Amino acid sequence: DSFSFFYQVMTNFTSFCSDFPVCAPNRWYHGSLSRSEAETLLTLCKECSYLVRNSETNRSDYSLSLRSCQGFMHMKFAKCKDGKFVLGQNSPPFDTIPELIHFYTTHKLPIRGAEHLSLLFPVLVQTL
Repeated sequence: DSFSFFYQVMTNFTSFCSDFPVCAPNRWYHGSLSRSEAETLLTLCKECSYLVRNSETNRSDYSLSLRSCQGFMHMKFAKCKDGKFVLGQNSPPFDTIPELIHFYTTHKLPIRGAEHLSLLFPVLVQTL
């Protein structure tokens, strides 16, 4: 029946999301965007605007690009041995990057120079 089909699709999607930590449906995830391209997108944005992109140094890692009153900040998400993600040394661990992003929409960032900031304004991928 249609319910069991829907349940199976959602179960597979949830499993996929736990395997793929950034999950394509998050429109703040910009994929292979360079640091300078991220800064170009953030230039016209207000403080606390952010996006997530692939790290330029290691494509299997991810970076957070953030607009602050001083300019731009780029922070790499660290993956712990247990597979959880942290942002900076004082971050609690999270199972996925979307969980980490959601947490810091209501909490201040644990990053020197950004202690007064939260992730308030996602820079969304523009779809045509």
